[in-house]
Amino acid sequence: MGIVEAVRRRSLWESLLSISEDTVDDPWCVLGDFNAIVDPSESCGRVVEPNSAMAEFSDFITDAALVHLPFQGCPYTWHNCSEGIRSLWRRLDRVLVNEVWLLKWPRTSYLSALPSTSDHSPIVLRSDECRPTKGIFRFDNFLTKQPGFLNAVRGVWQHSIHGNRMYGVTCKLKALKTMFKGQKKKMGELSVNVCQARVLLDKAQALFEVFREDILNELVQWCRRIYCKAVELEASMLRQRAKLSWLKYGDQCTSIFFKKINARRAAQRVFQIYNSAGEMLTEQSLVAAEFVSYFQSMLGGVRRASSINCDFLQPHLKHILNTEEADALVRPITHEEIREAFYDISEDSAPGPDGYTSGFFKAAWSEIGDDICAAVQNFLYQDVS
Repeated sequence: MGIVEAVRRRSLWESLLSISEDTVDDPWCVLGDFNAIVDPSESCGRVVEPNSAMAEFSDFITDAALVHLPFQGCPYTWHNCSEGIRSLWRRLDRVLVNEVWLLKWPRTSYLSALPSTSDHSPIVLRSDECRPTKGIFRFDNFLTKQPGFLNAVRGVWQHSIHGNRMYGVTCKLKALKTMFKGQKKKMGELSVNVCQARVLLDKAQALFEVFREDILNELVQWCRRIYCKAVELEASMLRQRAKLSWLKYGDQCTSIFFKKINARRAAQRVFQIYNSAGEMLTEQSLVAAEFVSYFQSMLGGVRRASSINCDFLQPHLKHILNTEEADALVRPITHEEIREAFYDISEDSAPGPDGYTSGFFKAAWSEIGDDICAAVQNFLYQDVS
């Protein structure tokens, strides 16, 4: 029976792969009982080792360019209706979609409801009607490549701000946000710019093929430079969004970038969470409030002072710091160490709470570095209250 099921599954994967090849440009959704799991974490009740069936199912999802939709409800969608050590839960039912679906309906999800009288949980595909809130500022690294970037930063940074160093840096960074937002708006949609530049290049090349004049050749070279620059800017933006640092620049990567971006957005959405009382919260406002409450209780409030007797560690210590080494750990942090900390962060890493990436700080360090270092030292060693 196991061999027959394996053959049937392979036949199903092949059929679905064939369909996926015909729906590359169309939104596609596959849902239901796949009778397979991706990895052992999707099984509960017995120890399950990775096997060929899991590998084949995972390979099918990858080859068909499908991604999992986020869900609410039961994590395991099937139960064998047994008790005790024979009881087994698995996530056999799911919803898979392609990148075109995510582009068209980015806020779709599904509900894995209670099974009632069935051994499977029903799946309900739905769209989140909540509109996204106003987007926060996020610095795009391609702005550092624009002419006049340093001059623009210098124009803001040269102003004097009354207050401590950290407050001054914060005010200047906030002032720069307005300028960068205006620059991005003026530049327009980068993907549209690429398409328009490609159209101009094609037209120029077509004219040159017909008339073969030097002035048209110069036009072709100019259009090619414009097109390459547009592609470079778009690739920089997409790479930063997708966190794919290993891909080279080029418009041939665009579909991969967009797929990765949408997959990340879908995976990062939180639809449900358990509170400290073990209750499942699904209302988005309650989910957000629970996050805030959790971190407030963890980072704030009254802490009990406690001391730990570390004498039991003494026999296991292979090296004890001498006075010189101990002093080195508590010596003041230098400007060079602060600079190295910034430069060790990848340009495409997630930005800080203010929306600025390390790419911005690196590109503008000649103008802002001294103030940044002074602000960090002021924060660490001075009373900033």
